[in-house]
Amino acid sequence: MPPPDITTSDFDQFGRPAGTFCLITSERHGDLVSLRPGDGYSRVLPLTLPPGTRLGELIERSVPEDAHVLAVCPGRFLDSPTERELGGRKLAVLPAGSTPLTDEHVRYFLRTAARTDVARHAQVAEEFFDLVGDSDRLTIVDDVSGTEAEFDHTAGDCVWNQQAGVLEEGDQQIFPSGKLSVTAAEITTFEPEARLLGLQGELTLRGWPIVHRHQDPADGADQRRLFEALTPLVSNAVTLRVAAGSIESVTPQTPGATSAAVELEKLLTDDPRYRVIWELGFGINTTTEIIPANCGPNEVYGATGGVVNLGLGITPATRFALAFLCPRSSLVTSDGTAVLGARKAVRRGRMQRVSSASCGCH
Repeated sequence: MPPPDITTSDFDQFGRPAGTFCLITSERHGDLVSLRPGDGYSRVLPLTLPPGTRLGELIERSVPEDAHVLAVCPGRFLDSPTERELGGRKLAVLPAGSTPLTDEHVRYFLRTAARTDVARHAQVAEEFFDLVGDSDRLTIVDDVSGTEAEFDHTAGDCVWNQQAGVLEEGDQQIFPSGKLSVTAAEITTFEPEARLLGLQGELTLRGWPIVHRHQDPADGADQRRLFEALTPLVSNAVTLRVAAGSIESVTPQTPGATSAAVELEKLLTDDPRYRVIWELGFGINTTTEIIPANCGPNEVYGATGGVVNLGLGITPATRFALAFLCPRSSLVTSDGTAVLGARKAVRRGRMQRVSSASCGCH
C-alpha cells in the first residue's frame, strides 16, 4: 500500500510552519512515510537514524536549529533528546518501538494526526486543568459496576503532564497528540517508593490493555503472551482495590474476567512494583479509533468525551509497562461535575503542568 498523501502543514501540533520539516525514519522504513512540503515549509529534510545512534545525537548534529521534527521509527526504542540536543526545535515522536506496530498502523496514525484538531485539544486541556485545580478531591467512577476511587491530588508529590495542544520551541510530544496525565514522580524517572498517595478505593478495568516492553528482543514472546492473557478485559471487567496508590487486590466482576484477574495478580505477586498505580492517564484524542491490537498509540484514544487509563510500571525499571484503557469510567470533581469520560461536562481554566516531557516508552 502506498504512503498516505499528507503534507507537512497538515500536522497542526507543530503550530506555525518553519522553513524546514525534518522527517526521521529507521533504515528499514524510509519508504513507509512520504510527506510533501505544505504551506510555510520550504523543504522536507529526510534523515535515517543509523543503528546505535541516539535520536538526540542525530537531531543536534544534522537538523537545523529552528526545524520541526517528526520521528517515525518502527521497531526502534527512542530515548528523549536532552534540552541541549533539542534546542529550539519542535519534536513529535510516534511511539513505535515498545509495541509491535505494523506498517498499516503507522499509516493510520499519520492520517489520524493529519485530521486531529489540536486547537480543540488545547481547549480541552485548559478546561480539564481548571476543573481539576479547583477541586480538592476527584473521583473515578464506573457507573455500570458501581466502583468508586477517590483521588486527592494534593496528597504527596504529583506531576501533571500535557501531551496535547500546539508545541512551543524546545517542546517534544507524542504523535498523534492527545493525552493528559498525572504521575507519582517525573514521568521518565521511575522511583520505586513514589506513588499517588491520594488514590484509594475501587477501580474498574474494562477495556483494551497495552503491554510495552523495552529493548531486549527476548522479551517479545512474553510480551505477546501477557497481552493475550489480558485481552479478556476488552469485554470483561475486574475490580482493583487500591489504598494509598497501591493495588491491594484484584477481583473478577464476571467469570469471563477470571483468567485476566489471575494473570494480573500473578504479575503483581512476582514483581510488587507493579502494584503501584504509576500513572493516571486521560486520552482526549477523539479523532483516533482503537487499534484492536497491542498498540502503544492507543493511549491517546479519547472516544467522544475522553478516556481514563491506568499505568503500571515503567520500562526499563520494570520489564514491561502496562496501560489499561477504561472508556466506561469517568473523572468527577467533588461537586459532581464530570471532567472527562462517560459523564463529561467541562468548563474553561488553567492549571500548571509539564508540556515537554516524553512519555517514557517510545
